[in-house]
Amino acid sequence: MYLPHTLYSCPLYSALHAKSISCVNEISFPWNPSNIIAGVSFCNGLFLICIGMYNTNLFLWNPSTRKTKNLPFSGVEYSRCDVTYGFGYDESNDDYKVVEINGVYGIHYVYGANIKIYSLKANSWRRMKKYRDALFSPDSGVFVNGSLHWAVAHSDGLCNIFWDIVSLNLENEQFGNLSLPNYDPGKFNGSTSRPLGDSSDFEPGILNWALGKLGDCISLFCDYYKVKLDVWVMKEYNAKGSWTKSISLPYTAGIGPCISLLCVTDNGEVLLHDGSRVMVYDARNDEYKHVEIHDMENKGVGAATVYAESLVSPDLDSTDNTPELIWWY
Repeated sequence: MYLPHTLYSCPLYSALHAKSISCVNEISFPWNPSNIIAGVSFCNGLFLICIGMYNTNLFLWNPSTRKTKNLPFSGVEYSRCDVTYGFGYDESNDDYKVVEINGVYGIHYVYGANIKIYSLKANSWRRMKKYRDALFSPDSGVFVNGSLHWAVAHSDGLCNIFWDIVSLNLENEQFGNLSLPNYDPGKFNGSTSRPLGDSSDFEPGILNWALGKLGDCISLFCDYYKVKLDVWVMKEYNAKGSWTKSISLPYTAGIGPCISLLCVTDNGEVLLHDGSRVMVYDARNDEYKHVEIHDMENKGVGAATVYAESLVSPDLDSTDNTPELIWWY
């Protein structure tokens, strides 16, 4: 949120269960902390980081080993506001890939996307076939089951818009689509349940949803502003009827509107990031608690994510993993 940036990590268990956290480790990073840093995406302990306002400075970085790799320029300079990324592992070819998507705006709500894909093995970019009639969300792609996933708006050219999840398989580099669970309109208009992608209320202040990953599953975090928070999980990948509502959180004063889901445990504990703080909701006691972090009371948590430490290097040296940590900056 504020410059210069400082990065910290702590064990996930402490964030979920400790009354206050004192075991916070500052993480050094190999660039100027006064630069704008966008934590774009991560996979197997490696982060894809964009430094500055443009896509000319992309890095792969392992915060555990402190190793980095500066990616070659993709060929066209975009503002960070005009491009979205995805980062994942192609297991069949033992290759890490970066996907760069630049939205192309048209008339009558008809959009498209110019797409490039980077191979770590080849250390080069390739242009893919243009994706038509779609507007990709600015959020980073979510890597699950060998594919990257984005929330995407489609138009029929008549101002009718619907949403779904677009997937990109990193092995064959083919696109696919995943359906969304049903939308629960509740008190907003009194109507019956309908597909989430058809909701006309998908806007900040009424309903907002975001893609995520819980364990090895695609998840959806639905924020019915000032009403409730629902967590959906796709238990069986791309199978009909596989969406399951994992937990529903009540609204409490002071939450949102910039709230994001970090973790859900088997015991019904939900770790959340809310603007400048980290919170835990305990379903067993139906209560929220603010996670107090020593030495950071006056700094605020600008962003947070949960990741597994690894020894994977940007040059594919190793793949050993260790338990999950949470990373703050």
